[in-house]
Amino acid sequence: MIYIMEKLVSKKKITELEFRIIEKVKEVRTKKGVSRMQLSNDIRVDKGFVGKVESYAHPDKYNFSHLFRIAKILKIKSIRDLIPNDMPKYEDIEIVYEMVPLVQNKDTNKKQNMQYIA
Repeated sequence: MIYIMEKLVSKKKITELEFRIIEKVKEVRTKKGVSRMQLSNDIRVDKGFVGKVESYAHPDKYNFSHLFRIAKILKIKSIRDLIPNDMPKYEDIEIVYEMVPLVQNKDTNKKQNMQYIA
């Protein structure tokens, strides 16, 4: 079943440092096979927190307490391994992302991601 609708594009400003930290945590988390929900649970935050941080659509960001817990959970030697060694080139960057709404499938009563046709 394919749904066709207009693409919903959004823009969000974020610091390059925040972006690089989020991407590093995501990279390590996925390599270790840890889900967003599991990491959220392990660092003692709301179950959707990591997903919100990684989506860039929400203002939620990691703080140092989160990074400390993430380093312990993912068995990283130091919190420094989650923070870039070099200075960010830009202070702010603009993230442009496509929003994908969830739809209810009438046949199965399951939510499915909407697919876009280019």
